[in-house]
Amino acid sequence: MRGAIWGAVVATMVACGGGSSDGGGGGSSTDGTPPTAPTGTPTVNPSGSKVITIQGMAFSPLRLEVAPGATVTVRNLDDMVHSVTSESAPGTFRPGAANGVSFDTGLFVGVRTFTIPANAAVGTSVPYYCTSHLQQMVTPNGEIAIVATPANPSGTPSTPAPGGSPNPYDRE
Repeated sequence: MRGAIWGAVVATMVACGGGSSDGGGGGSSTDGTPPTAPTGTPTVNPSGSKVITIQGMAFSPLRLEVAPGATVTVRNLDDMVHSVTSESAPGTFRPGAANGVSFDTGLFVGVRTFTIPANAAVGTSVPYYCTSHLQQMVTPNGEIAIVATPANPSGTPSTPAPGGSPNPYDRE
């Protein structure tokens, strides 16, 4: 039982980037084995962020909700080039626009940003992929969903309703 608990603690630290002496760069392990797929189910907008992370040949989160006009930051933590490139339909692996929205970070290592057009229609779903690795990615496609108010961790709107408290229990 004790070994199982320590195994879970170590697995959690590794998944969160802890316990690494390589600066968290991702890519390959010290013994030359390729990175493994992330575990668990990816969430939508952890911490309400507008960030896509590429690590271990996988996108996270797989569904990012952003408002029109939002700037999206892409962090490539792998030791190889990747891109975040829009496609008109998931799985086509060709650059394209969905409902007039397109983006392409180009191939890069490090950090890139792009901006969703301010006139992007709420309800638009824009699939994306990596132009360098196509379906070879652990998670070959991600999605950016254009929403009026992006999700945040508490599940409540990020701005209070006009004329009132954001928490109905705070009212007198």
